[in-house]
Amino acid sequence: MSSAEDVPALEADTPFVVFGDDWGRYPSTMQHVFRHVAARYPVIWVNGIGHRVPQLNWRDLKRGWEKIIRTSGQAPAAPAVVDLGGRAPMAIIEPRVLPWHHWSWVHGFNTSSLLRSIRGALRHHGLIRPPVLVTGSPPSDGIIGQLGERASIYFVLDDFLNFPTYTASMLAPLERRLLDRIDLVVATAASLTRSKFPRSGRAEHLPQGVNYEHFSRPRPVPADLAAIPGPRIGFAGSVSTQCDVGLIAELADRFPSASVVLVGPIGLDEEGLRPLRRPNIHLLGVRPYADLPAYVQHFDVGIIPYVISAWTVAVDPLKLLEYLAAGLPVVTTAIPEAAKYASHVTIAAEHDQFVAGVRAALAEDRTTARERGQALARQHTWERRADRLIELAAETAAGRKG
Repeated sequence: MSSAEDVPALEADTPFVVFGDDWGRYPSTMQHVFRHVAARYPVIWVNGIGHRVPQLNWRDLKRGWEKIIRTSGQAPAAPAVVDLGGRAPMAIIEPRVLPWHHWSWVHGFNTSSLLRSIRGALRHHGLIRPPVLVTGSPPSDGIIGQLGERASIYFVLDDFLNFPTYTASMLAPLERRLLDRIDLVVATAASLTRSKFPRSGRAEHLPQGVNYEHFSRPRPVPADLAAIPGPRIGFAGSVSTQCDVGLIAELADRFPSASVVLVGPIGLDEEGLRPLRRPNIHLLGVRPYADLPAYVQHFDVGIIPYVISAWTVAVDPLKLLEYLAAGLPVVTTAIPEAAKYASHVTIAAEHDQFVAGVRAALAEDRTTARERGQALARQHTWERRADRLIELAAETAAGRKG
C-alpha cells in the first residue's frame, strides 16, 4: 500500500456508515472516535443490532419493548444520556431487526431492513458518494459489498466469542463471514489483530484513547466521596465477573486505614458481592460520565483488578488512560495490553505484587505521578485515534483503487 503522504484524502462529503452501539447510552470506544470523525465527515450511525440471543427475563423483555416502540415510529430513537462533547452523527438509525441472527431467514430479513434504512438516510441527506463502512458488529456481515462502499472496516473492540454476556455460538459463524469479506481489521488490542486476521491480509492496531480535557480539568470533590476517608484506593468501572473480587477484598484487609472505592455499575449478584461486604469498601454505583472525573481525580491510586481470562487478555481498558489523565498512579493486574504503558504504570502478576504496588503508589509524590501520567495521556487523545482511523480508511480506499 502507498505511504500516507501519497494517499489522497477522502473527500469532505464522503459518508461514514457505522454499525456501533446505541448512541449516547454509555461512553464507548466507537462513540468517542466518531464524535471526532463527525466533525469532519458526515456520519450515518446504526444503533446496536444485537450480540446475544434474548432470554425470558425482565431486563431483556423491557429492552426489547423499548426497541419495538422506537422502531414503530411511535417514539424517536432513544435520546443520548451521555454527552461526550464533539459532534453527534448526522443521522442515527434505530434498526428494525430481530435478534436471532443465526436463523438464515432472520439474517436475510435483517440485512434487507438495514439496507433500506441506510440507503434512505443517505438519500435524505443528499450523500451520493460511496461510503466508508465501519462495523463493530458481526451480524452486519450481509451488508458488506451492498452499499458500493469505498472501504470496509471491522472495528474490533473485544473478543466477542469470549465476552461473558454474548452468544458466541451465534456470533462465531457471522464473524467468520465478516472476516472473509472485510477490507481491513482495526483492533484495540494487538492480540485481536492476530486472532481476527481477515482474508484481505490487512489488520492494524489502534489502541484505546482518552478524553483528555474531560479527565484532566480539575474538579471539586463530590460530597459523597468527600465523606469517605482517605487514602482512597479507587476503581472506576463495572464491578462484574472480570473483576478479581478476592483481590479487592484483600486490598481492604491489607490497608485497613484506607478506603476502597468502587464507582460503576454492579454486575454481580449478592453471592458474588459477598467478599466486598467490608466496612472500608464503598460501592457507590453508577455516576454520570460528566461527573466521573471528579471522582477519579480524588482517588489516591487507580486500580485495574481484572482477572486474567480468555476475554481480558484481549481487553485494552479505557480507564487506564483516564486514570493517567486525571493524574493518578495506576496499578493493574498483568493484562497484556497494559504492557505498552509499563514505564508509567505498575503491572502486578500476583496479589502480593499488586498490594506492594498500591503501597508504593500511596507513598509516591502525587505531583510527580500527575505530571508523568498526564504527559503520556496527552499523546493518546481520541482526536488522534480518529485521525488515524480516517488515514486508514483513505489508505484502504486507495488500495482498492490500485
